[in-house]
Amino acid sequence: MARKRSFDEAAVLRAARDVFWTRGYEATSLDLLQAAMGLSRSSVYETFGSKRALFARVLDGYLAEVIDPRLAPLERPDAGLAALVAYFEDLGGFLRQAPAELAGRGCLLLNTATELAVLDDEAALVVESYRQRVAAVFLAVLTQAIRDGDLADGAESGGAESGRAERGDSGSGSAGRRADLLTAQVVGLFLTSRLSLPAATALADAIATEIRSWRTPVKPR
Repeated sequence: MARKRSFDEAAVLRAARDVFWTRGYEATSLDLLQAAMGLSRSSVYETFGSKRALFARVLDGYLAEVIDPRLAPLERPDAGLAALVAYFEDLGGFLRQAPAELAGRGCLLLNTATELAVLDDEAALVVESYRQRVAAVFLAVLTQAIRDGDLADGAESGGAESGRAERGDSGSGSAGRRADLLTAQVVGLFLTSRLSLPAATALADAIATEIRSWRTPVKPR
């Protein structure tokens, strides 16, 4: 009979996530992980197999606990321009109010891109899937904003834009160009947060203001 684990696996994974998120993959030693997780070396290996396998579990948890809730309001079928503004306002609020040691960590997935994605195919796939998901979400929201009449249509029809949203391809229409722009700005925002929280906060606020300016003026009757 397998021995019952005497620890909360979700809790130790969060503890490992904090270490990886703060220090990066290469600078995180097994000794640091053991201390944070409260496990022996043998327990770490028996439960997770290796440092790299543990990191893969950490990335899965990060997606489920950090990324999914952040993107959920944008992934609603009726999410439009207001939801997009709220997304960047919420990011600005987080960067402004969260403890500096948390807000200044950036995004674990994007940190991974700068450290591992070039050499690690598995990490590269996770990061690129995240980038495509963000771009597709932004495109779908902007396409809905066109349907709502809040955003001027571009060269492509809403149906064409929607098809690209499902494929993660932003396309060349007005919504597609703006989705690409916002995706790049999200990457820049989180990288900036690791260098200067005030600058990142100001950037999030500026993006929200820019999105508001895209709203189609209401014509007087």
